[in-house]
Amino acid sequence: MKHDYIILLPSERDAPPSWYRVDGERIVRRGRGTQWLPPEVPADEAEPAGRVMLVLPPHAATLHWIATPGMTARQGAAAARLMALEASIGEVAGLHAVVAANDDAEMPHLVAVASQSAMDHWLRWCADHGVAQASFVPSALLLPAPDAGFVQATMGASEVVRGSDTAFAGDEAMAPLIIGDQGVTRLPSDTIDQALLGALDAPPLDLRQGSYAVPRPRLFDRARLTRMAVMIGLIVLASLLISLITIIRLNAEASRLDSQTVALAQTIDSSVADPESADARMTALLAGRGGRGGFTGMIAGVMTAMQANPNVVLTSVNQGTDGSLRVQLAAGRTEEINDVLIAIQEAGWRISANAVQQRGDRLTADITVVR
Repeated sequence: MKHDYIILLPSERDAPPSWYRVDGERIVRRGRGTQWLPPEVPADEAEPAGRVMLVLPPHAATLHWIATPGMTARQGAAAARLMALEASIGEVAGLHAVVAANDDAEMPHLVAVASQSAMDHWLRWCADHGVAQASFVPSALLLPAPDAGFVQATMGASEVVRGSDTAFAGDEAMAPLIIGDQGVTRLPSDTIDQALLGALDAPPLDLRQGSYAVPRPRLFDRARLTRMAVMIGLIVLASLLISLITIIRLNAEASRLDSQTVALAQTIDSSVADPESADARMTALLAGRGGRGGFTGMIAGVMTAMQANPNVVLTSVNQGTDGSLRVQLAAGRTEEINDVLIAIQEAGWRISANAVQQRGDRLTADITVVR
């Protein structure tokens, strides 16, 4: 079973941290150092811990309370972030600022600013110790904000002081000057424990945002990608087989129509041996008799042939420069289009048809009609 952890970093980077192991709503164990995982946890487990909160020492992040009157909450949050960066020491490009959630435009916006180098250091530290998913919370925000004066408490190895609009380390040289003659209330340890447990569920502000956000789990793992690749391959193969079968059927149908064309032509001229010679011979006979066909005659022949199947509709028609008639037929099934094609040929017209294509829930075929 994975446990949740609260890890309190000391002010000195090389000093050992304090940690609490959490089970449900209770702190079940406390320790110091980096050996917080139970011995039964496998060493090679990717995420050996559950939820993890890294409590940063007071000096690690600078807190700003910035009022933005006249702005909406969203506008004020963006403006407060920029003002906090401008007011911070160091180049803006090397800083990382996060604004706490605040829906009240009249309340000051709380902004935490940390250096990117510190963020990078903590990220590496967490990765090295198996808690790469940890949230980063400034320790001062775990103390309740007083209405007046200051509150003080021990967080791990650090003394933290918080006022209504300020927070700092209790051992800072400027601390007595900031506090002055205002009262300081020391919070008991059980109050701090409850604050830590509450922040584990709902951090008051998490620096793991923007480019430092915890990466989301990958939607597709290697096994799922492999299965998807196999399924896509099978779908492509099935599509190719369907197309191949359709081409074979259309070729067979075209051969049948060519045979019918030759047979019909032979009833007029027995010397016709193939579809090409049938076309040339019938065209010569028609010219010899003074007939030239034309658009009206061909479209009339097509419209007459369409009576062979009432389910076939004419979706487009135009005449080419060579005198041929190009039409597009649509129907629910290939056989219905074939009925019309046969009727056109039986009427003495020569046709060429492209492959039948699926468009939506209907099939379409582009037909060229010539004498």
